[in-house]
Amino acid sequence: MALVAGEYEFTCSDCRGDGSVQVVGTDGELHWDKCDDCLGVGSVCVDEEDAAERIDLGQTPLRTPPTSELHSGPLKDELDQWFDFLCARKEESSPPANIMIGYAYGFAEAMLLADREEPAREKIDFLIRAAEEFKGRSDFPGRR
Repeated sequence: MALVAGEYEFTCSDCRGDGSVQVVGTDGELHWDKCDDCLGVGSVCVDEEDAAERIDLGQTPLRTPPTSELHSGPLKDELDQWFDFLCARKEESSPPANIMIGYAYGFAEAMLLADREEPAREKIDFLIRAAEEFKGRSDFPGRR
């Protein structure tokens, strides 16, 4: 049973302090881990089957912090800039376009969390192409 996306609390295998693991995808491959007590020096060990069983029993609380706390950097800033621009034009776009924009943003964020910049860049480029429709606006973030 694969873990669902989210952040789960565990005990650090090195310092026995509080740790967490961020599961980005459901395939068990995309995650990052950290230890709150030893500030990332230790690692969080996760046995997927054991974790799934503990979650089912309610022994491992799921906590999902704001993604702004999880990742920052130039690509994240660019992603947020284009997404915010498109969200401001939500009323002028079709519902299917808005759904795809939301999907692209979520996917790009997940890829950034997993330190996979190339797929994130592809989705950012998708947002930029979607924004081309509004190129004449004074607040357009890119080149005109």
